[in-house]
Amino acid sequence: MSENLPMIDKDHPNVFNGIEVSFGIAPILNTLANLSRQANKTIWNLYLINVETLIRDRKDKVIDHNKIARQTLLDCTVLSQYIAAYNRTVIKSNKDNNPLVVFYLPYYNNIPKIYLKDKLPKGTEDRWKIRDIIIDILKVEQYQEHVDDTDILFSIVGKENGWPHKSLIRDLNSIIERLVFRKVLMVSHVPADFHLYRFFNNFTILESYTGALKEHKQLGKKVFGNEVLPFNKYTHLLLGDKWYMKSLIKPKEKNKIIERATREHWSILPDKQVLSNIVDSHVVMTDVLIKPDI
Repeated sequence: MSENLPMIDKDHPNVFNGIEVSFGIAPILNTLANLSRQANKTIWNLYLINVETLIRDRKDKVIDHNKIARQTLLDCTVLSQYIAAYNRTVIKSNKDNNPLVVFYLPYYNNIPKIYLKDKLPKGTEDRWKIRDIIIDILKVEQYQEHVDDTDILFSIVGKENGWPHKSLIRDLNSIIERLVFRKVLMVSHVPADFHLYRFFNNFTILESYTGALKEHKQLGKKVFGNEVLPFNKYTHLLLGDKWYMKSLIKPKEKNKIIERATREHWSILPDKQVLSNIVDSHVVMTDVLIKPDI
């Protein structure tokens, strides 16, 4: 692939470099292509890609699980190539700090039941079946481990217990020294993964379908639909999200929390102060917010 990453074809909006990708990741590739043309490019050296997000972006078009699994792996290949091409435009080779792309396959069903939704979103079981097919394929077939100076890794996370993002951070700590200093670009639609922001000094989310880049301060609007609510451990455990985490309070109590967050400017308060204000609101027991190792 050339240094100039190919842009989106307006007549074929999900075809890049002659390969058909999902309509979900096409904007991601286009964002990387646009960024590669800028004079002052953003440098990332750790890319965390949620394979379930890639599956979701494929699921709308095909019913055959095995076919979706293969298409998703093709998306992984194209995404790896684009990331490697982008890295060539911004990072000189450094054998001790090569850019790393981690495609992680998460098991969200092991999130503690008190926080996991009783009824999971439509299509969840299908996505999880496709995830398992991909894992089986990877056991038999080798996937490219390097594209130029960019390393490629697949990681199964959260299968044993607990929170997938904590399992992922343990895996990363086992192979990367001074992990906190890695500059991270994440692709995931699952808010539980966003808590990885606390483990890095530099953390950005790249959205599928929109191709938009989001920083931590923008996640309250993204997850809760309201910019007055900051995204942190306590607000997320309390309010849940539209994917896997359920709200621990009723809509009337949520309105009470929003009113207080607006009045007290929670978006600029330290997390511990937000926790104190939630506790003071008497909408939930304190332990359910502070005990989980999320």
